[in-house]
Amino acid sequence: MKPQPFALVLALLLVPSDAAHAGTVRGSNAFRTTGQADQDEKALVAAERAEADLLRRRGDLVGALAITDELLDDDEEDALTLAVRARIRFDRGELERAEKTVLEALAAARDAESRAAAGRVLADVLVRLGRAPEVLPLLEAVQFEDGKGGKPFLSPDTDPRDAWMLVTLKDAVGDRAAAEQFARTGAGTNPAEDDWRGLLAKARCQRRAGLLAAASQGLVQADQAARKAEGTEPDVLVELASLYFESEREIEAPGKRSAGNLLREALEIHGTHEDGLLVQFDLHRFNRRRVSKSPDEILGEIYAANPDSIRGLVAGASADLDDGKLVSVRAKLQRLDDLAPKRRDVRTLHAALSWVEHDRETTASLLEDLLKNAPLDPIPERTIGMHLSELYRFAESLDFLMAAVQRDPLDYEGWTALGESLANTGDEDGAREALAKAEEAARGRRDAFRSNLTLVLERMQRSHRTESKGALSFSWQPDAAEVLGTYLVPYYTQAREELAKRYGFTPGPTTIAVFRKHEDFSVRSVGFAGFPALGVCFGPVVTAVSPLSRLRGSFSWARTGFHEFSHVIHLGLSNNRCPRWITEGLATWEEVERNPTWTRNMRRDLVDAFASDDLIPLRELNRAFRGPRILFGYYQGGLLCEMLIDEHGFPPMIKLLRAFDLGADLDQAFKSVFDTTPEQVDADFHEFVKKKVENLHIEPRWSLSRVRRLQLRTPAEPPEGATARESWAEDWATIAYGSWQQGRRIDAESALQTLKNAGAEPVRALFLKAEMAGSRSDLLRAKRLWEEAIARGGRDYRALIALGQLYLAGSGSDGPADFEKAEATLLMAVEAFPGFDDGARSAERMLVDLYRLQDKGDEAMRWLEEWTRWNAGEYDARIEVAEWHVENGRDARAAELYAEANEVDMFRRDLHIDWAKTLERLGRFSEAAREYGVALAVPSKLDPAHVVFTGPADQLPQGVDPENLPASLLGDLPQEFLEPVPLSEEERAELVSLKAACEAKAQ
Repeated sequence: MKPQPFALVLALLLVPSDAAHAGTVRGSNAFRTTGQADQDEKALVAAERAEADLLRRRGDLVGALAITDELLDDDEEDALTLAVRARIRFDRGELERAEKTVLEALAAARDAESRAAAGRVLADVLVRLGRAPEVLPLLEAVQFEDGKGGKPFLSPDTDPRDAWMLVTLKDAVGDRAAAEQFARTGAGTNPAEDDWRGLLAKARCQRRAGLLAAASQGLVQADQAARKAEGTEPDVLVELASLYFESEREIEAPGKRSAGNLLREALEIHGTHEDGLLVQFDLHRFNRRRVSKSPDEILGEIYAANPDSIRGLVAGASADLDDGKLVSVRAKLQRLDDLAPKRRDVRTLHAALSWVEHDRETTASLLEDLLKNAPLDPIPERTIGMHLSELYRFAESLDFLMAAVQRDPLDYEGWTALGESLANTGDEDGAREALAKAEEAARGRRDAFRSNLTLVLERMQRSHRTESKGALSFSWQPDAAEVLGTYLVPYYTQAREELAKRYGFTPGPTTIAVFRKHEDFSVRSVGFAGFPALGVCFGPVVTAVSPLSRLRGSFSWARTGFHEFSHVIHLGLSNNRCPRWITEGLATWEEVERNPTWTRNMRRDLVDAFASDDLIPLRELNRAFRGPRILFGYYQGGLLCEMLIDEHGFPPMIKLLRAFDLGADLDQAFKSVFDTTPEQVDADFHEFVKKKVENLHIEPRWSLSRVRRLQLRTPAEPPEGATARESWAEDWATIAYGSWQQGRRIDAESALQTLKNAGAEPVRALFLKAEMAGSRSDLLRAKRLWEEAIARGGRDYRALIALGQLYLAGSGSDGPADFEKAEATLLMAVEAFPGFDDGARSAERMLVDLYRLQDKGDEAMRWLEEWTRWNAGEYDARIEVAEWHVENGRDARAAELYAEANEVDMFRRDLHIDWAKTLERLGRFSEAAREYGVALAVPSKLDPAHVVFTGPADQLPQGVDPENLPASLLGDLPQEFLEPVPLSEEERAELVSLKAACEAKAQ
């Protein structure tokens, strides 16, 4: 017989002393009475059964099954072992076999303990399958026969495990009142202090009854009890993590372990713990900043452990529906219909999908059936409303969410979702009221989203003023209203007219809310700070960052405005039913179409993605807007729209929006409009991107997966044939470069040695050797290798920049700076990658510095102007170049640059005066009068050139001049320490006079 593990030895030590003294070898009873032998046998079986269950709870399901196999070989009617075996099958996702086994356990059970154990497993199996109504009739038919008639074997009044089982049964059929009643019953039980299972079940009942603080304490006690027994229990940790997520919603709570850390600890013990992975999935999908694993990766782990995980399929279908992946939703629901068609969440998903697909009758029928015997259950309507909200179909979500909170006024999640949808359809008063009711109904549950949105809506109510201008309304702070109104009102009005004409659709009333603090914008837009955007459109509501924000002087409010208002058209035309990537892609295309300097300029990232086969497939592009690749999602969406418009023209894009409005999914829409498939679009896009990047010469930042694939497939010896040998050498150069980039110097050197041994060093190998030499401060070797690579025809932007810097600094040689070679090298860098997006490594900016060192002012300005063509948010550079044009009599170009500068920061008095004078010289008197008027209107306290900091020096960053404050710092300084320097009476009078003169000339 195999050696018994420690748990078995411990169990044997715990049997009565007379049995322990009688011996411990199973089957040996030479010196025991028959009764003592039976006791020893039962103790050993119980210990082995406990070991099987322990292995199950630690994730070793194969080992656990093996133990039950041995036990059942000896006694095939051992009901408790059959119940454990059924639980193991259940954890493996083998639900049919689990059901069969647990029914065998029930049939074999001869006492209350066995029947209760089997009954709990049966309940879990049938609830998972959506057959909860079958459980109680089966259990009620099974009574413990004691010779005096049957009696119940479940004790919810005393055993919280039985109470929790009844809670889950009632919740599974939507009977919330009964579920809460049993939860309160279970919450009132008193399990032993060392019974972690009982403590866990009681805490679950307390949580369901809304007693979160008591549940938290109970789970901590359960954890302590478990640690004193067989060790940390993943079930307890996962429940505690889930409770903290419900109660805190990622708000830090002193004295509590974070939900994320609890889940990590649980999954270290049991790596495929389904409950743990599902909670982790919810946590990571809720909080975009959790990037250790993507939600898709977590779902992948669930499916790898159990491809038919019912809850995993439900979670995946729900997420796919939120992301508009209707084909995938249908596929998952089809599988769920095979596995568990009667589950309420499955039927609710069908109802939501039917609504999305314009099948209102099916939605109504499904809801009627779901609510017929569960009139107090708000979950179906709330779920549909929340899916519609995630799809930006806020107006459609309102009826469902209102119905949910009417059905259950304590549905705090429903009230929160209703508050969001009301805010995003322009009813901010209603939103504040709904959020207040959510706070009350939450009964202590905290929610950063709810709290943040409430605070920003209250702050807007106090500090913003709303002005109506025809079909447009603007919400902003009063002190900036006159200047903002001068430009934003006509700008948005003109954008509305232009876009309406292009798309053949005129939107309804729209509100544009302008936020001075990026944090307020971010919270109002997505509920959390740190959202990496400058504007958001919900359809009838647009949120935008003010040019007075901390980002002041670094972005174009005009580009943001045009982008967001194009969304107003897209969402209106499709009734908010198009995939997000389509509307974001079209808006990004609109930016560049209107003004080429508004390019997002993520070509460096495009080179990387193309090289590593990491372009986002069309089917997955919507999901990119929920993760770390959101900015690349915007860019790739814009390029996809550019490709489609280049090939098919613009009108089909309108047809595409209308197709989505009519309920088409991705496949149907592309088939009907372009007669193609998403996969063919991916193939076409690959070729499109190939042409985009073929003349951009820079070493890609290789992905780890790409390098690993090459390492696995690339032989150490070169193949025969010149073409194959060249390809082999390039692959090894990629392995070398990728290894170096990922900090694996030894692997990089080994790959380079492979190339050297084969006598096949491509130019890229020289560039890498030079970079490695430079990292060791061996600048002479680096310079020699770079020059050799360039002489062989190699071009790499980063290498050219580094070499140019060496020439400028005189490094790597014994002589002074070599301006001639530096110039030639930097010009090659511009040709290799014009407009590189990193200002510190910009060849154009380095040429500006080079020419200034040589007193070649005109050349410096030409390259500075070239830099502005790639960077719409460069305020200072535009002003400098505009002044150069004025000095040289080129007022028309100067006026263009002043206008572009104003689209970055309109709160600069001196800008408006200089612009007005330029316009006046051009005879554009009406515009000049406007600019003189704005110069009068700019509040001095908002103009960094006309305000002085009077507070303590330690309130300023080191090196900042109190009389020359950076514009980006102005909004963060205490207002009481900012002393404005207003116009003098003479200056004001002069501007008034100039304005009047221009107005007269304009007439």
